[in-house]
Amino acid sequence: MVEQLLAFALTCLVVVVVPGPDFALVLKNAHRAPGSAASTAGGIMVGNTILALLAVLGVTALLGASEILGTAVRIAGAAYLIFLGVSALREAFGRARSQPKVSEPGPRFSGGSPFLQGVVSNLLNPKVAVFYLSLFPQFDLGPLPPLEQHALMAGIFLLTALAWYVLLVQALKRVSAVLARPRVHRIVTGGSGAVLAGVGGTILSKSLVSA
Repeated sequence: MVEQLLAFALTCLVVVVVPGPDFALVLKNAHRAPGSAASTAGGIMVGNTILALLAVLGVTALLGASEILGTAVRIAGAAYLIFLGVSALREAFGRARSQPKVSEPGPRFSGGSPFLQGVVSNLLNPKVAVFYLSLFPQFDLGPLPPLEQHALMAGIFLLTALAWYVLLVQALKRVSAVLARPRVHRIVTGGSGAVLAGVGGTILSKSLVSA
């Protein structure tokens, strides 16, 4: 069991640290205000927690068993990533690019708030759903019952993700002055937007082909 736990923890670390849509979103929002990166990361962790609970209860597996629902979720996630990516590209290279819009720090529940973006982005992130669907069954933490195994694995994943985002937010705070520079802002926001739109476009094309 100890070997399985260590292998699972290492897998969690790789899945969390490898850059993806959530990382790009935190980076995109980092320049907006000192608390924007933390708000985005907080929203991502809320989404992670919801998905972990759904996985423990077996809801994620039921959704994965339905091809129609699975495709619908992937298309919705892809569309949202494309929307965020295009919005970032417009912000980076639009008319007002020399004056980046600054939002108030903290979890505000408006349509463009970093917190809400983090929640929605994570809930519709295919990487996280695939993690729960494909990797949980690969590890046997017996003699624990299946429900307790899934709860333990979900807890390990959440703690790993939390530690990573705390480190990431602290690192971004140290370079906040650099991120605030107009040229750096355009590069970071434009690059993050391109990643978000690119990932969304790839997911969308694959989902439409398999539909």
